[in-house]
Amino acid sequence: MSTPSTTEPVRGTQATGDEQKWFNSPVTFSEGSLSEIRKHVPSFERRRFGLIQPDERWSSLNKRLDTIVRRPFGEDQAYVPVGVVSSEYSLLPHTAVLDVAGKVLAANNIPQSAVKVQLRLSEYGERMNLSVFLPEKYQFDPGDGYPMALRLEFVNSVEGSTRFRVLMGWFRFICSNGLVIGVTRFEMRRRHVGELALSDVGRILTSGLAQSSIEKQNFKKWRKIPICPSRLNLWVDKKLQKLWGFKASARAFYIARFGSDAEIHGQYKDQSPTTILMLPTKPVPGAPSNCENLFDLSQTLAWLAKERRDVQEQLEWREQIPGLLSAYMRMSVSQTNRK
Repeated sequence: MSTPSTTEPVRGTQATGDEQKWFNSPVTFSEGSLSEIRKHVPSFERRRFGLIQPDERWSSLNKRLDTIVRRPFGEDQAYVPVGVVSSEYSLLPHTAVLDVAGKVLAANNIPQSAVKVQLRLSEYGERMNLSVFLPEKYQFDPGDGYPMALRLEFVNSVEGSTRFRVLMGWFRFICSNGLVIGVTRFEMRRRHVGELALSDVGRILTSGLAQSSIEKQNFKKWRKIPICPSRLNLWVDKKLQKLWGFKASARAFYIARFGSDAEIHGQYKDQSPTTILMLPTKPVPGAPSNCENLFDLSQTLAWLAKERRDVQEQLEWREQIPGLLSAYMRMSVSQTNRK
């Protein structure tokens, strides 16, 4: 596998050098095995929600609310409150997610020694993004010489700022692009109530593995679906701009035409994402000089999603990619039928 094996936490950054954020909280990055990653994951507890009055006046506890507190961790030996939740809220510790990930791998006869794990945590560890890359035998070359790996991904928060999710998807090594699995998404969303069921997470992995062979064929089909310039222009100006905005749409169009990212240089007035003047900034790894097929277009979108500074936006944009590609296909079919 071509991912680094260091387990020392490194401040996560975008290709531009800007620090990643998660709801405006700095993000740290670590990778290694599941057991190695565990030492970078803090633990939490819940306490009754109350106040310490500066004049030592008596204050009562709020019976309907609790405080989620990070316990002393690493060099920081302080207890740190990270959120306030309902008394009915079910705290799902990150360590419990790690435990489930290990059990799911074992149930599918995938040794932990054969997987690599990437971990992103918000500043106090309240939000976690855990990516488990399956062994090399599950990798796939769609035909462009750049392998893609299957990834089991977990998103969790201990204070309810984001829902717990399990997703199955593809990861393209050449540019660290993530793509939620092809046409069909396997996903589990859970409110923080009750225990996390191992069987539920297991179904995500089992179903994803079973569907992966179909998805591989889908990717091969995508490489045979040509991109029509006139349809691309219409799709960028209408569908993509509506969902991702003017700037991202203009960047997508430039990448599709030249294989390089770019920034807006011209005036917005009377311009669209496909007509405004752009200046190139950096080549997009693995992108052709001209977007020739649907697979190329999918990777352009995945690159733009990865480049978002906020982790939550990265996750949300990535999940929107299959819908955007479907919109392009529907538009193509509609224009063909009119002829």
